[in-house]
Amino acid sequence: MFLGNPDRKGGAGAFIGYDISDRYAQISFWLPGADKPETLSQVMGEEEYMIPAVLCRRRDVWTYGREALKNAEAGEGVLVKNMLSRALAGESVEVEGECFDAAVLLSLFVKRSLSLLSGALVPEKAAMFLFTVDEVNKQTIEVLSRVAALISLPPDHVSCQSRGESFFYYNINQPEELWRHQVMICDFSGTAMKLLMFEMNHHTRPVTVIVREDTYPEIARRLPPEEEPGESEKQRMDERFAAVLERVCSGKIIDTIYLIGDGFEGDWYTRSLPVLCRGRRVFQGNNLYSKGACYGARAKQQPGENGQNYVYLGKDMLKANIGLEASFRGQDSYFALLDAGVNWYDARRECDFLLNEDHSFSLRITPLTGREVKEVAVTLDGVPERPARTTRIHLTVFLSDADTVQLKMEDMGFGEMFPASHKIWEEAFSLKEENDQNKEGDRV
Repeated sequence: MFLGNPDRKGGAGAFIGYDISDRYAQISFWLPGADKPETLSQVMGEEEYMIPAVLCRRRDVWTYGREALKNAEAGEGVLVKNMLSRALAGESVEVEGECFDAAVLLSLFVKRSLSLLSGALVPEKAAMFLFTVDEVNKQTIEVLSRVAALISLPPDHVSCQSRGESFFYYNINQPEELWRHQVMICDFSGTAMKLLMFEMNHHTRPVTVIVREDTYPEIARRLPPEEEPGESEKQRMDERFAAVLERVCSGKIIDTIYLIGDGFEGDWYTRSLPVLCRGRRVFQGNNLYSKGACYGARAKQQPGENGQNYVYLGKDMLKANIGLEASFRGQDSYFALLDAGVNWYDARRECDFLLNEDHSFSLRITPLTGREVKEVAVTLDGVPERPARTTRIHLTVFLSDADTVQLKMEDMGFGEMFPASHKIWEEAFSLKEENDQNKEGDRV
């Protein structure tokens, strides 16, 4: 992962899934020996999973969550909110004339919220701590890397994934009858309704899974919800929701629908409910993403059968297998380097090989999208003159984004007879298909 070595295998410790947004955090954990993850509730015996993602500075003491909201409402301090987006934007936050780095405040909130785990486990000793957020990009990785470091989480035990990927891991760990066909999330945790659709391609091996995400601004609400919407507003929202469901579900076999977010509180969707329940299972809750992060954390440390039979192809995923064309004992062979289905920021491999007489080698790219296998030929200029097959190259392969493969080659020589020059070559190539690139060009 971005904070450590993805090849490292963890012990039999606990897994923590931490879902974070501008509004709320949720924490799930999976203890050794347990059948499935549990989710922390702020109130004993109740399903109060959503921790308000806010801080309040009260007489030089920082409070968080519900206590912070109460302090601010009572005029006892300054409320700090939207910490994730402000940290991603690199902003500073002014509180009572003093400036604070938003990423530092975010780490303080995460640390305080993790105190709820006291008595169950120590976060620093978890086998894997996995953040799940709406979207993973370079900026997200950098901010969450910093947050993890500030709260002393071991770098090689921390990772992150998108909510789409958490949806994937949650699904494949449920009874198969719940996800034999398609599965949908109706997420109303933000201003507008989002629908996430879990879709499988059974024509590939392993089966590839994508999660399509669409936003429907016609089904919207005010945030924060300062007052209960009126009856006419509820009716309009219900009518629009029912219309969207009719359109989206038409012609599809959807086994299960999950309703997520505080936007579903209240009984405003009475007309939509029969459409939701038409021949399918419907569940309402708010901890799917954090539980999915727990399942994802385990899969990264202890890959299981479902993880081998199903591969998630999200926006931040490597969508092709990459390997080295090689000769072994006189026979042409293939040496796997990077496997499709891993996050691009986790994808990294190093190996040594003997260079051909013409100072070239080839990589084989096998897309999981069903497109043609292709080869990428690499020729190294300026290699020191040596007899055939006496130049050992140390190859490092990694990705700089979801579509760009970076290669770093270093001349390691051949023992004492042919000392290493340590000359370095660097190259990059794109995994995008030519027609995809042309489409992008047409849009510019």
